[in-house]
Amino acid sequence: MKTIFLPLREIPYDVLPRIAEIQLHDAGLLSKLGFPFVLKYFENAIKDEKAFGFYAQDDETKEIMGFSLASPKPSALTSKLTEDKVWFIKNILKVLFTKPITFFQMLISSVTIQNQMDEPNTIECVYFTVDPKYRSNKLGRTLQKALMDEGKKRGYKKIFASVETKNIASLKATQANGFTIVKTFREGMYHRHRLESEL
Repeated sequence: MKTIFLPLREIPYDVLPRIAEIQLHDAGLLSKLGFPFVLKYFENAIKDEKAFGFYAQDDETKEIMGFSLASPKPSALTSKLTEDKVWFIKNILKVLFTKPITFFQMLISSVTIQNQMDEPNTIECVYFTVDPKYRSNKLGRTLQKALMDEGKKRGYKKIFASVETKNIASLKATQANGFTIVKTFREGMYHRHRLESEL
């Protein structure tokens, strides 16, 4: 099996739901909001001029195996979910009534994310997610490293990431890429490590 890495911005639009499906395996807040939010988030991400990422594809079967995404303004990506007011109100009300804890976590996280990126010339590793059947072969680590290399090429000096303390696989991959833990913090129901690396 040969894996190829392609720019996320160039992914065919009809394949984007596959990225959303893979993201749903992640335990983070975006996944808990549900498929409509995940798909809309990535629709916005591939149109955002400052965001960039990669997706891994099996060269023989063409199956999407995983992806990574970085942004210098992760809060701007999240806030784009509210641009279509009718869509947002309709979908957030569903979350409020079916997943109230997730709704309140969203409020907490929206405040936290505003305070995370306050250094110039930095990017956030927003996601590096791999389909469960392709895990344990360092694919996530490679996808994250691709972000780091691209970020350096674009002139960024530092990259940040937040990883849940119980997500040992992501933590190991991130540290293997040279990140160090700078703090550990609570964000509502999440307990996270904040990591950084020079580029």
